[in-house]
This record gives sequence, C-alpha cells and structure tokens, in this order.
Amino acid sequence: MLLTMVGYSQEKAADTINKKEIKASIYYGVNVSFNDAFNLNKKLSNSNLPELKTAISEFAFGLNFFGKKYSGDAEFGFSYDNSDKGENETRQAGFNTRVRVHYNLLDREKFAFTSGLSMAYVGTEYDIFNKNNTIDLNDLEPINSSGHINFTNSMLYLGPSASFYFFRKSDWNVRLNLGYEFALTRGRYHSEFGSILNNIGEAGKNRFLVGIVFQ
Repeated sequence: MLLTMVGYSQEKAADTINKKEIKASIYYGVNVSFNDAFNLNKKLSNSNLPELKTAISEFAFGLNFFGKKYSGDAEFGFSYDNSDKGENETRQAGFNTRVRVHYNLLDREKFAFTSGLSMAYVGTEYDIFNKNNTIDLNDLEPINSSGHINFTNSMLYLGPSASFYFFRKSDWNVRLNLGYEFALTRGRYHSEFGSILNNIGEAGKNRFLVGIVFQ
C-alpha cells in the first residue's frame, strides 16, 4: 500500500512538472515588412532621386519560449536595401527589436497555432549620394565635398500577430509569423551632421509583417 502511494505521488509530481514545463529555443530566419508609402518618398520623387522600397527584408534571430498556455519570443533583426536612379543612390540600413506575447490557441504534437500582440522598435539610417562625387585627399574639408546626405529616424510599432508552428517533432522546427503593426510614434528625421529643414515624419505609416524562422 505504501509503495503504491509513493508511486502514485511520483507520477503526479512528474505530471505536474510536465504541465508547467517551458521549452526555450534559439532561432534564426527572415522577415519581410510591407510598409505603407513613406512620406520621405514624396520628397525624394520631387528631387528626382531614387525612392525607398516599401517591401523590406531583414535577417532575424532570437529566443523563443513555449509554455502550457502562453508562448512568445524576443527578436532582433538587421535590414539593408538600396535603390538606384541615374547617378544617384539611396541606401537604408535598419536595426529592429521585437517582442511577441501569444496565447496558445492550438497545441498539438506536430503543429501549434498561437496569437497575441507584438511590439517592435526600429531604428533606420538613410544615405543619399551621387556616385560621381569626387574626393580630393588634398582637400578634406567636409564643406568642400558635396554629394552625400545622411539622416536617421526611429519608429515604435504595436499590433496583433499570429504564429504557426510546423514539424515540431523534427530536428528542424519551422515557424511562420504574421502580424500587422500600427505606427505609434511620429518618426521624424534627425541628423548628427546638421539641422533638417522642412522636416516630416512617418506617423500613421503602418506595416504588414511576414516571417519564417527555424528553431
């Protein structure tokens, strides 16, 4: 009788541990964000300069957790893109951080579906330059060398998101992330190298996100 009670207690303890178990994993993958038309593109178009691409891809990596009822991840991403028009080029390089918190709507052995909220912060640096610019090493006075403009902006986003987990029993678990992110900040432009006149922002420029990661 005593042995039976001990065995039963051990089984219950093991079952309790399993129910509370949180699985964590490191992942990497690719995201693509489809942005509303940038206000900056109006300025670029008026100056006959190459416009920014609104579909931006990024390399992403992060840490994912999956519990009994809740799941989520902390993610970091890097993006780079450029556009050419004649002798001019526009480049944009960004750093993204994102946090997702989801409720597990469907949790199966090989598949899972979760949904909740995501919050993202994005900082982007922009460079506009003429590729025929001449640099004279005998005259490195910056004011005498034109042809390059540099500025930055940052945005904070919040919105609904969903994740689909595939092949959970294999060595290569795949997760598809979807989300729509609302812009919460004005996203005005700044420069470390001078003042910006006739400034604009990217308030209200939301974006749709698609990502696939391996974990």
